[in-house]
Amino acid sequence: MELRTLRYLVAIADAGTITAAANAIHISQPALSRQMQELETELGTKLFNRKSRAISLTANGTYLVNRARQILTLTDAAVADIVDDHAVSGTLAIGLGESRLNQIVLKAAQQLIDAFPDVTLQLYSGNADDIKERLDHGLLDFGVVIDPADTYKYAYRRIPGENRWGLLIPISDPLAAQTAISPETIRGQALIVSEREPVVKMLTDWAGHAFNPNQVVARYNLIYNAGLLAQLGSGYIVGLSHLIGHDEMQLKFIPFSPTLTTKMALIWTKNVPMSGAAQKFLEIFNQLIETV
Repeated sequence: MELRTLRYLVAIADAGTITAAANAIHISQPALSRQMQELETELGTKLFNRKSRAISLTANGTYLVNRARQILTLTDAAVADIVDDHAVSGTLAIGLGESRLNQIVLKAAQQLIDAFPDVTLQLYSGNADDIKERLDHGLLDFGVVIDPADTYKYAYRRIPGENRWGLLIPISDPLAAQTAISPETIRGQALIVSEREPVVKMLTDWAGHAFNPNQVVARYNLIYNAGLLAQLGSGYIVGLSHLIGHDEMQLKFIPFSPTLTTKMALIWTKNVPMSGAAQKFLEIFNQLIETV
């Protein structure tokens, strides 16, 4: 299997038809069709469902296209770094969970692209599991996750500050009059909680017997849509302060008492050579940390 063949496969997935893909990549339609037939023969599986005027990916085809995108991204990044290993250019990819503590990371990224205009910033939003998976596959240079970091697998630098946890409650709800949320307050309440099990465990440890997992009526990975659900009265969101515009959503953040906080860390894969852009970013980030 050649990289060229993978590029052809991705082109078909993006264009939607072999004819459109052939026009986009400037080869003949019969030649492109033949390449795909040979790829299917090589792999021993169908990649496309073919109809008279349409083509769609099979499950195996979809899987291979997703993997092909990852392979081509890594290949292009490696080639860019090798072609000019003294220039600071290319893409800096950072995965971020939702937190206001990301500000110092983004400030470092902004200073990098201000100093080196040939660097392109790519941001990926997701939870810690998504970010670690993409780091492991080489699709991210850095990730920001809730501390403690996995120090065996990743190098890390702690980010200054703390996240404060509480409930996001519709302002019209009687509970919105509270100034703090105790474990007893949440007893029996319908809750909308992060899909990550460490967050559920953290909530369980904080609330003790006052929390029953059956109270969880919905799970989320990013909080905006959870906010829309809370507006409808489905439940209260267990989340961080400063993540949702309270005026827009008509939700009020009320902190937990006893206080529940978490820290964040910038992580990256150990013992893997960094691109020039990643090295410069880490230098800038470390300088900013020292001034806080």
